[in-house]
Amino acid sequence: MQVGPLDAVSGTLIFAFRNNTSDGISHVDWTATARSGGSIVATGSSQGTTPAQLQPGEVGLAYIFFENADAIPADSEYEFEVSTSPVDTSPYNTAPLTVSEANVSGDAIVGSATNATGAETVGPYAVSVYCFEGDSLVSSLITFAEQTEEVADGGTVTFSASLFGESCPALSVGVSGYFS
Repeated sequence: MQVGPLDAVSGTLIFAFRNNTSDGISHVDWTATARSGGSIVATGSSQGTTPAQLQPGEVGLAYIFFENADAIPADSEYEFEVSTSPVDTSPYNTAPLTVSEANVSGDAIVGSATNATGAETVGPYAVSVYCFEGDSLVSSLITFAEQTEEVADGGTVTFSASLFGESCPALSVGVSGYFS
């Protein structure tokens, strides 16, 4: 696990992790505790992962949202716990779409994602955008693709995510829906 810096303004702590199991995982839900001087100063939970499913050895990206991030001292240590479900295509299990294109266009990230799951998916299709400058996260946002209906294997969805005036020198984008 690689943990980035805490953004006290937004209350987010970004981190990357690897699926070190021998099976694919889905519904990857994280919780975290921030400790300073041996005492708990804050707790939080993840807001989803990119991608929505991870195969063995694959790297995921997520962030923990802390409600009271301003109370977390800079010298804090973080403890993480995770719960997962097996990867399958049963209805309402998360379905990771493959981002086929993502570009900065004016004040937005625009692009498309392909359903390469081998099964039909349905929305809403969540679009997670992480913007970096070097190793630092400068912003993150979650929005939705224009399509909400069922998308056959090989079909695509499109998205436009407003940057609200923020810059996005380097980006990571994930799109996920549900199996129908």
